[in-house]
Formats: sequence, C-alpha cells, structure tokens
Amino acid sequence: MADRNVALVLLAAGDSVRFHGNKLLTDFCGKPLYRHLVDEIAELPDAFFYRKLVVSQYPEILNQLEKEGYEAVENTESVLGISHSISLALRQMDGREDAVCFAVCDQPYLRKQTIAELVCGWNESGKGMACVCANGRDGNPAIFARKYEPALMGLCGDVGGKQVMKCFPDDVFRLEIGQELELEDIDRREDMRRNT
Repeated sequence: MADRNVALVLLAAGDSVRFHGNKLLTDFCGKPLYRHLVDEIAELPDAFFYRKLVVSQYPEILNQLEKEGYEAVENTESVLGISHSISLALRQMDGREDAVCFAVCDQPYLRKQTIAELVCGWNESGKGMACVCANGRDGNPAIFARKYEPALMGLCGDVGGKQVMKCFPDDVFRLEIGQELELEDIDRREDMRRNT
C-alpha cells in the first residue's frame, strides 16, 4: 500500500465517436469492456487507494460502481472532452489526498500488478507525477500530486494530463513495463476483433 493518500479516478465518460457506439458497455471477452479494469482494481487491497471515484455519462456504469464503493461523478457535458472529466473529479477532492491516479476504462489488458507498481514506485520516487510507459511511449494510468491540480484544472478540450507532464518532464516517474499491450486502448470495433 502507498504511504501517501492516493485517490483513484476512473475516467469513463467518452463519447466513443470512433467506435460508433458505447464501447465501455460492449462485451469484450465475456464482460463489458469497462469491467476489465474495474475487476483488476477490485483485487488490490481495500485500503490501497484512499478513495475511488468514477466519472461517467452512463447511468449503468455510475450506478453499478457506486454499489461497489466508488463515488459517482456524472459528466453531462462529455462533448467538452477529457479535460472536463478531470476537472469534475478534482472538484470532488477533499484536500486530504496527496495525489490523484487517473485511469481510463478502455484499457482491458492493464493488470493490477502494474497499477500497484506504479503507485508504489511513484511513492518511493519522490516525484510529483508518474505514468506507465513501454518502449518510450507514455500511457495510462497517470498520477499527479496535489500541487499539479491547478494545472490540471486549467486544461481545455480533449487534452489530458500528458500536457502537464510535458511542462515538467524532470518531475515524472515512469514505470517501464515489458508488455506494451497493457497500454493499448480500444478505440474502434476492429480493435476488439484484432485483440480477442
């Protein structure tokens, strides 16, 4: 478990434009796509994350995860992009969190071990931010200390936390993983067929 309070935020509000449908609720290997990450996280110790939130426009996801201990944050303006989801989540913070870990729900191959190693590695690094990477490619999940919350709140449109990392490259811990597949997300229907 991390020594510092890390809040987990699952981002599940995208419009799935390239998928032409709600990809997060589409069956992938026997269960809805979003459940793959949720089920991995469920296997971590209960106190691993200080608190868990989910940001989504989909009532099915919000209602189900609320039953599983997540704080539900409704995004009624998903057209504003991922920056709006980030902002909605940060407005729910209570000031007792040392950092926020953002994860996206369309990465079905991400493993709980990777999530745990990222949080623990960041905690030991003393850095202000962290992300998973493979072969020089940065990906999700990503962690941001509280001092970066104003910068995250200042993002606009479909721009995420990578923009903040680019501004402060020396303050980023990167967890290099061997399986680049873990970073793959599902954007199009053909991605599901290719990867199953």
